[in-house]
Amino acid sequence: MGVLYRMFGLTAKEAAEVTADIVEIIRRKMSDEEAIEYLKSKYKGDRLHFAILMLGRIVGMSFALQDPEKAKAIVSDFSRLIRILEEKERCVLVKTLEKEILEEVYESVEKLKGYV
Repeated sequence: MGVLYRMFGLTAKEAAEVTADIVEIIRRKMSDEEAIEYLKSKYKGDRLHFAILMLGRIVGMSFALQDPEKAKAIVSDFSRLIRILEEKERCVLVKTLEKEILEEVYESVEKLKGYV
């Protein structure tokens, strides 16, 4: 962490304060929305960026430890995306991702329609 906080131009005290808030988010088991609002209410600029990166790293590691099979699937999917980027143009990757994101949204909407 020493190098990372310096890359964001933070002092050790600032990095410690942000990390303490990350621990609080995890302890309180905040949802993504709650965590984002909490961090946005406390930080701006590089401090916010550092906080989000730290939270993402910690949650990602925790997720990988709790469910190694899902973690492997995520890594596999990113390998697929890297392959698309390497073999085709970036615009093809963006279109592929946009299509997949919208398919997820449509799927969610269809599920909600089933409840109505």
